[in-house]
Amino acid sequence: MKEKLHKLNSPDAKQLLSVADMLVKKSVWIVGGDGWAYDIGYGGLDHVLASGRNVNVLVLDTEVYSTPEAKPPKPRRARP
Repeated sequence: MKEKLHKLNSPDAKQLLSVADMLVKKSVWIVGGDGWAYDIGYGGLDHVLASGRNVNVLVLDTEVYSTPEAKPPKPRRARP
């Protein structure tokens, strides 16, 4: 980008060149649970990954919270 800006002779190009080092490539993150990531009922994540786009994926293991066997937390007792 900087090479192209050097070739342009306009005030806008000079201004952009002065801040070019502060511009960073955007990072895209996809965060979700394991049920979502394993495409239960949908096929979205595999399409995004196959698209070739630069994305980061964080898959959280949420099985313990979503199984019927998981016990709900005990209610807290009020202190006297």
